[in-house]
Amino acid sequence: MIARARAAAAREEGRALLLGIGLIVLVLGLVLVVASATAVHLDLKRLTALADSAAAAAADAAEPGAYYEGDGGALPGLTGAGARAAAQADLGRQPAAGGLEEVQIAEVEVVDSTTVVVTLSARSRPPFLPWGAIPSRGFIIRASGSARTLVAP
Repeated sequence: MIARARAAAAREEGRALLLGIGLIVLVLGLVLVVASATAVHLDLKRLTALADSAAAAAADAAEPGAYYEGDGGALPGLTGAGARAAAQADLGRQPAAGGLEEVQIAEVEVVDSTTVVVTLSARSRPPFLPWGAIPSRGFIIRASGSARTLVAP
């Protein structure tokens, strides 16, 4: 009986090692996927901060002359071209665009002549992904920021 148990244990010896290696590879793969997903999330947060900054700069570009020339109740003169130029200038002042690739203004929308919404797009290339198996150019992410300008007497 003891000889039979020893023979069965000898046949199982290599399989436990293979199972252990497989488990380590699986856990390492999960850690790398979670790290890459976190990197994409952080890139999105950086892009959102850039969009907020660009929207604030665009809202600051409002011409208060329309308020002072009118009857006192007129809204400030916020134009799409002026807002886009101010957002582009703000984006150019940011240090290396937050470490993102190909950051560009996708859309600048002036909602009601006081509110501006700036949408940015960028490319995120998370680390630890098998770039031979998935597109090596990364992923396009988009983020929007909005700001409102107020002119008070």
